Amino acid sequence: MSDDSGTDFPLSRKLITRLPAWIDEMANLLPAPKKVHVDGGFQWEWPIHNADVVQVNKAVRMASGIAAALQLADLGFTTECAVLLRTVSDFGAEILFLAEGLLEGRMIAAQEKFIEDHFKPLPKSPEELAAREREYYVGRRDILKAHERIAEKARGSGAKITGVDMTMIAAYLSKGYDSYVHGASITTMELYSGKTHRFMMTGHESAKHRCIAKTSVAGKLHEVIAALEFMAITRKLPTLTATIDAARCELTSSNEQSGAPCDGLV
Repeated sequence: MSDDSGTDFPLSRKLITRLPAWIDEMANLLPAPKKVHVDGGFQWEWPIHNADVVQVNKAVRMASGIAAALQLADLGFTTECAVLLRTVSDFGAEILFLAEGLLEGRMIAAQEKFIEDHFKPLPKSPEELAAREREYYVGRRDILKAHERIAEKARGSGAKITGVDMTMIAAYLSKGYDSYVHGASITTMELYSGKTHRFMMTGHESAKHRCIAKTSVAGKLHEVIAALEFMAITRKLPTLTATIDAARCELTSSNEQSGAPCDGLV
C-alpha cells in the first residue's frame, strides 16, 4: 500500500482544507453545545433543535467525510472512497432540502419531520427499535422533490436545467454510488488483478483507478461547496457567501472534475 498524495488535484486539496473554517463561522452563530450527563458518562448536545443546527451537523460530517474520501483515494482504497462519497452526497442533499424551507420562511411537513427525526435518541431496546421501524421516515424522493422545486425557481434567474432533469441526473449518479455501498459484484471486481489473479484489498495498484477516485472526490466537492453556499445565503452572510461562491466557480473552471488529469495513466 502506497500513498501518492500531495501533488495531484491541488485545488481540490486546498478547498477541502478551507471547509472547516467556513462551517465553524456558521456553527459559531448557534448557542454552544452543552455537556449532558447520561448513563454514568456524558455527551455533547445542542441546546436548541432546528434546521440551522441540523445543517451544521450535516456540514461537519460532510467536510470530514470528503477529507477522508480523498485520503482513501490517495491510499488506493478506491471502492471504499466511493462508499464514503455516497454519504457525503446525502449530507449535501439534506442541507439543500432544509435550505428550501429556510429560504421560504416556513417548513413543509416533510422538512419538519426530518428535523424531528434528526434529534431522536438511539433506541434503548430491541422492542423500541422494532416499533420505530414501523414509522415513516423522510426518504430521498422527498429530498429530491425539494431540489426540483429549487431548480425550477432558479430557472427564472437564467438556469438552463429543469428541476426534473436535475433530479433524474442526481438519481442516476446515486444509483452508481449505491452499488458501492451495497457491495455489488461489479464493484468487487474492480479490485481484481489480472496480473496476480488476486483481489487488491490493501489498495488499488492502478494509478488510473486512483486518479478516477480523486476525480470523483473533486466532483462531490462541488456538491459540498454548493451546499455550504446555500447555508451562507440562508444565514445572510454576504462575505462568506461571496467567498464560497468564488471557490465553487474556481473549482468549476478547473479541470479537476473532468477526468483530464487521468489521461495517459494505466
